[in-house]
Amino acid sequence: MLEVNDISIQFGGEQVLQNFSCRVEKGGLACVVGRSGCGKTSLLKALIGLTPYCGGTIRIAGAELNESSCAFVRKITAYLPQELVFPNEDIMDIVLQTLRIGGVKNVRLSMPLLHQNIQRLGLEPELLDKRMAEISGGQRQRVMIAVLSMLDKQVWLLDEPTAALDEKSRDLVIRFLIEEQRCGKTIVAVSHDPVFASRCSTIIRLD
Repeated sequence: MLEVNDISIQFGGEQVLQNFSCRVEKGGLACVVGRSGCGKTSLLKALIGLTPYCGGTIRIAGAELNESSCAFVRKITAYLPQELVFPNEDIMDIVLQTLRIGGVKNVRLSMPLLHQNIQRLGLEPELLDKRMAEISGGQRQRVMIAVLSMLDKQVWLLDEPTAALDEKSRDLVIRFLIEEQRCGKTIVAVSHDPVFASRCSTIIRLD
């Protein structure tokens, strides 16, 4: 499903990855681990065409990532950064826009399922009536993970999905992601959380 062969990435004029390779099978849950600054986030961005790489190849769902295939790869892949933008926007506006862009045809009819997913992640649906700036970073991540589950995306790329969460909330997120994995999603997540890493089927180490 996801295969990286011999790629190199530079960030800020420095080489963060060199001749790197990894593979994640379809339906896998992979954790990218390594010291800060070793290229974990750069790798996620490269997988969706947001960060350039040189040498080697990236293949997702059988398609080699290049200019002609980038639109297809982004259609089947979701990327959730650690820091979400638009802090002063209404949460519901961002949710509705993300669902529409993601191809959900009847957004309003999807709201009951979204509320259910939000509750599975330990949040109350009333949270959607707030602004992004009024909730914590961990709450923002969980809201957007609930939204991702509504989209028809085969591959999820997540940056620190359990960061800034207490133990109970972290366990809910891990359980949610494992359930999505069992439904056929391929999930690659950057994480410093050893508990999350221990529940993953694949560990991708960057040194």
